[in-house]
Amino acid sequence: MADEREVLVAGEPVLLHAERALFWPRARTLVIADLHLGKADHFRRAGIALPVGGTSHDLERLDALLELTGAERLLVLGDLLHGEIPEAPWLARWYAFRNRWASLLVDVVAGNHDRVLRRHPERAASMGLTLHAPYVHEAPFLFVHAAEDAPVGGEGYVLAGHLHPVLRLPGLPRLPVFRFADVGILPAFTTFAGGMPFDPVRDERVFVCAPGALVEMPVA
Repeated sequence: MADEREVLVAGEPVLLHAERALFWPRARTLVIADLHLGKADHFRRAGIALPVGGTSHDLERLDALLELTGAERLLVLGDLLHGEIPEAPWLARWYAFRNRWASLLVDVVAGNHDRVLRRHPERAASMGLTLHAPYVHEAPFLFVHAAEDAPVGGEGYVLAGHLHPVLRLPGLPRLPVFRFADVGILPAFTTFAGGMPFDPVRDERVFVCAPGALVEMPVA
């Protein structure tokens, strides 16, 4: 089983990675959704004991994907953040990441958790981000955070995040998936995310991000 798979989406070749990312070769763009930077810190500040290091782990995975793909741009389909931007260790780790990838363009389609970036665009600039709302249209795709954010009658195949879709394989816990039907839904990139179980629909393509492997599930 491979940890990546080339598929056609809206007639365009893309690579799906088991590490929950989509690479669009023609645009040299790595696409992820729902990074949720600072989520564990947010819960710890609320008095919920959680281990540290979640952001570091997610950024290490992102480092590896950027190295592997040679991407020149990172496109985040919303919820780059989980909440406010306190002076917390995760923020320093993000700045270190941006320093490592200083020439990388980082575009963010603002999600429901990115309110602070919309209210304070100077914070987005200080983090090395270009913020977009409510969508980015680059044929043949229409990139949004939630599928319902796509304009009615808008041109382009919708690629979204937000839902954190998951399925269970025999003998394994629930795992994140890519879903491609009338719209495409990416899995949450962060490993610290809940998931929304679903029932695949007819003719949908579903790819499960298993440990070290990307598995296409048969759908009747």
